[in-house]
Amino acid sequence: MALLERLDQQPDLTDNEKRIKTYIESHLTDIPAITVEQLAADTYTSHSAIVRLAKKLGYGGFRELKLAASDSLTQQLVSLGAVDANFPFNPTDSVTTIAKNMANLTSIAIKRAQAQIDPRQLEQAAQRLLDAKRLFFFGRGDSQIRARSFQNKLIKLDIFPVIAEEYVDEKWVVSNIHKTDCVLFISYGANIPEYTQIMAFLEKKQVPTILLTGNRQIKVRTKNKLTIVSTQDENENESKIGTFASQIAFEYILDTLFSIMYGHAYTKNLLNQRQTQELLNTDDLF
Repeated sequence: MALLERLDQQPDLTDNEKRIKTYIESHLTDIPAITVEQLAADTYTSHSAIVRLAKKLGYGGFRELKLAASDSLTQQLVSLGAVDANFPFNPTDSVTTIAKNMANLTSIAIKRAQAQIDPRQLEQAAQRLLDAKRLFFFGRGDSQIRARSFQNKLIKLDIFPVIAEEYVDEKWVVSNIHKTDCVLFISYGANIPEYTQIMAFLEKKQVPTILLTGNRQIKVRTKNKLTIVSTQDENENESKIGTFASQIAFEYILDTLFSIMYGHAYTKNLLNQRQTQELLNTDDLF
């Protein structure tokens, strides 16, 4: 049963719980990213009252309630333009229909990702990337394409990340990563055994890591490991035409990270970019 349905059908709510219910219903788009402290302040209730309501609705806690809110938003988006993320078009569809479906899929994937992300996590991730002496990116297949796209953007900030698996010598690379560096893993399923081993090794070395994934079951959260989750309606291990939705979402999140990083020194970055462009427009470079 969806979150809003559970709220409507839940009897015997206290006055505090009714205020929380009303707030959730009128601010559903804000719930996936809101903190329990902020919700308590906005509803003039308490942390414990929110947790009690979540458990009364059948959730393990506030975090599960937030995930349910994200799912409810997704269902609303899908109802506006239902597109199968695994098979967004049929063999009999016209070019116009295919183009429309892909546009709808792109829009829904981005809106779903936006509803799921936590602004505080993005800020923390951006700060880790800015503070690191060196950056290393792990990603395979389509995810490595996302990593390379992010790498290309960061060059504009005078940051030159390393694609750790580019020459299939990741063990050598990992052994030379230090706690002053930062490592970004991009994996929708987060079920690559080598990545699990590498992350455990880096955790022992106290190396800051960021995992961008679509796997909600990732439970391990430590001081050094930051996990950003964006789920899409894609079959992980079953057939599909392409990984459209998940890669669209990942690209959106990485673009957002780049924008946050750029904004930390907006004037400086813009000036450097203009100076570089002026140099490129002359014959003085080479």
